[in-house]
Amino acid sequence: HDEIDFEFLGNIRGKNWRIQTNIYGNGSTSIGREERYNLWFDPSDDFHQYSILWTDSQIIFYIDGIPIRE
Repeated sequence: HDEIDFEFLGNIRGKNWRIQTNIYGNGSTSIGREERYNLWFDPSDDFHQYSILWTDSQIIFYIDGIPIRE
């Protein structure tokens, strides 16, 4: 079971939106599996680009071209 993804955690009215990134491979990883981040925008107001660069040596999560996790 392998997993690399973004997850929206929901929102409480008046608080910042949060997103969670996940890295999970073969049952475990050597670094933090889940990390959470506050978004600097309301993702329901407009379209945004969420992307992941995945190579044999690194994984980088991006929002609108800005790296948020490496």
